[in-house]
Formats: sequence, C-alpha cells, structure tokens
Amino acid sequence: MEQLFLNIKKTKAMFFLMTALLTTVFFLLNFLFTESGNVQVADERLRTMYDGKEYFFVAKEFEEGDSAIFYHSLDRLNDLKNAQHELMNQQIFEYYLQIRQSLELVEFEDNISFIANYREGSEDNSYEMFGQVYFQAKAYYVSQNIIEKFGLRVSSGQLLENEDYIYRHDYVPVIVGHNYTANFSVGDTFQGFYWNKSVDFKIIGFLEENESMLIFSQDNFEVLDDYILVPALEFPNDPADIPDEDSQPDDERLMQEVAYSSYLNFIITMSEGYELNDFAAYYDSIRSRYNIPDYYIADVSMFTVRMLQLSNAEYYDSILFLVCCIAVFSFICLCVYLSLNSLRSLNAYYTHILLGAGYFRIYLMILSEAFLIVATCHLLAFFISGTVSGTYSLPLVAAGFLLSPLAAIPATAIVRRLTEKDFLWRKE
Repeated sequence: MEQLFLNIKKTKAMFFLMTALLTTVFFLLNFLFTESGNVQVADERLRTMYDGKEYFFVAKEFEEGDSAIFYHSLDRLNDLKNAQHELMNQQIFEYYLQIRQSLELVEFEDNISFIANYREGSEDNSYEMFGQVYFQAKAYYVSQNIIEKFGLRVSSGQLLENEDYIYRHDYVPVIVGHNYTANFSVGDTFQGFYWNKSVDFKIIGFLEENESMLIFSQDNFEVLDDYILVPALEFPNDPADIPDEDSQPDDERLMQEVAYSSYLNFIITMSEGYELNDFAAYYDSIRSRYNIPDYYIADVSMFTVRMLQLSNAEYYDSILFLVCCIAVFSFICLCVYLSLNSLRSLNAYYTHILLGAGYFRIYLMILSEAFLIVATCHLLAFFISGTVSGTYSLPLVAAGFLLSPLAAIPATAIVRRLTEKDFLWRKE
C-alpha cells in the first residue's frame, strides 16, 4: 500500500489524467451497453410482432347518409355484442383493437393540465359542454392482446389486466404515458367521456419512458409518452333504460352503441393454416346473422417494420463494434499508464527485489494500482451515469476488474526485463 501511494504521489498529473480518461470511457461504454440493450428489446418486439405475418385492417363501410351510431334498439345492440364475442373467440385469425380516438376530459381549475392536444399543431382543443370545459387529449383504445403483442412496460403501477376490460360503473382504468408523471400519480382520478358517456377515469399505471407501438392504420411507430391507453371495454349487461337522453352524458345505451360500432374497425392476422379467404367467408357469415354493415379490408404494409428490423440489426452491429473499439482503447491506455509508471518507479521496485521480494509481489503491487484506478473510475462513472440515465452496467464493472490483471502483465514484464539484466551482470 505504501508503494502504491508513493507511485500516485509521484505521478499526480498522469494519475488524474488517466482517471479522467477511463471515467469518460466507462461512461461511454455504459451508455452504449444500455443503448444496445434497448435496441435488442426493440428488435425482439419487432420480431415477436412481425414474425413473417401479414396484417389486415378491417373497417365498416357506410353508405352515404349513414351514421357511425346506427343501433338504436336493444335487439340490434345484442346482435352486435354477440358478433363481437364471436370475433374475439374464434381460431381462424387473431383479432386486435387499436383505435386512435381523443379522450374528452374535464379540465382542472388549478395549474394541473393534460399535456397533449389530440390534433397536432392545435394550440387549444378545449370546448365547453354541459357547463364544463373539456380537453381533447391523445389516447388509444386498445385490446388486451395489443399490450401483450408489443410487450409494453410500466415504470409504476400495473398494466391493464383481463378484469379491467369489463365495464364497471365506478371508474374506467387507464394507463398514461411517461410525460404525465410530472403532474399525476397512480390512483389519481379525473372525469371525462368514454364513448359519449360521462365517467371517472382512474390511473392504474405509468408507461416507461419512450414506450412505443406500431400504429397499424398509419404504418409507423409512435412513442406513447404523451398518450393515454384506454381499455376497449366489454359490456356484459344491458344498458339502463333512460328515456329521451340520447344527447345526455348519462346515457349508457349511447355509450354501448358507439363502443360496439367503433369495434367494427379492427386489425387481424391469420392463424397458421388459414388464408384471408377463410376470414372473408367467416365474417360474411357473421354479417348475415347479425346484420353488420358492409366492410372493406386493407393490407397493412409492413415496410416500416422490415426497415426498422434491418436498421436495428445494423445499428446493433455498429454499437457492438464501437464498444469493442473503446474497450480495446481503454485497455491499451491502462497498459501504457502502468508501464510508464513502472519505469518511473523502477528504482523502488529494484530495492524491493534486493530485499527479497519476488516478481509476483511486484506484479501484485502494479495490479493494486490498476485496481485502484479502475475502482475510482467506475465509481465516478456510476454517479455520472446515475444522473444522466439512471442505470449502470454490472457486466461492465466485472469486465473492468477482470481485465486489470492482464493490464498489469506488460508493466511487470518491463520491470523484470530491466532488473534481470542487472542481476545477471552482478552474478557474473
């Protein structure tokens, strides 16, 4: 230990320069490790979602003059409920709901506000109705399998579960994007419209930062930091009869009519062994039984997904190459530093050898210096990374300490070569 501190004292400038260099290197390596991990997660999601499958967008098609709300009797509403139940529980295709729809929420009177207007570029999407001011926030109505398909994660709270997709009269559970964490907490509630009915929404979870999903109707990926994810609810019970309230906020029948009408716009991918013709035949049979309007099928282009997969692979390879280059550079720098320091301390090492110390002990002295530098740099890089990204790679720490014994070998070899010549001359 005494020799270690003497070496540092002799080479203060070089020690601090080496510490600054390795701290920067470790910080960059940690960032690249984290980034490569994110790329791997994104690529795995793409592979799980795409996996060579074709996706199709199915939508109802009204004749001119028809309305999106076209069921105004209990029998017709029950027909649509039964059709929906069959669509979700057959084996021919996978059925997904992903509906981009504004969530009309009551504005707060204090400084807390919803962060993202539904219409891009609009300064104010607020409007007044029933004596209250409403804000049109960005939202997606989704089915359970959409969340599972994209492996969405929450930073706090929980994801939507099966029971959250059954309508309850007390509140509608929602998951909100990361940018809402500044103003809201898990368990907070706010009021708004769910399919034209006034309800309370309750936050059950916050998405992790930069969570995203493929938007099938737009053929691109969208970051969900500003969005609210709302469950596409099922309504097992008949709506309460409230006469003459078609335009009132408590009309459950109107809510169910709008919901099941909207659910006629959905995404499918065929199950193994089935083709699109099988879907068309099946859906036509349901339409004839339940009086569902005409529809059209659009092939969802997966060009964006394929390009992202390709770019992710190239990006990951580039990151891996850069990580290797930085790691080799830092290892060489440490070797050079220890070697130069061993030359500066050659007389001290020579004295130790004369006093009976073997070369293995000299190696341990040099190794202790390498361990001190690596530990100091990891500690500094840990605090910097914690401030910037909040994470630090344990494999990077392990690699730093495992490579230190190799970095001490060249310095020990130099000491041995220079001192052995002197010992041989003395013996002669």
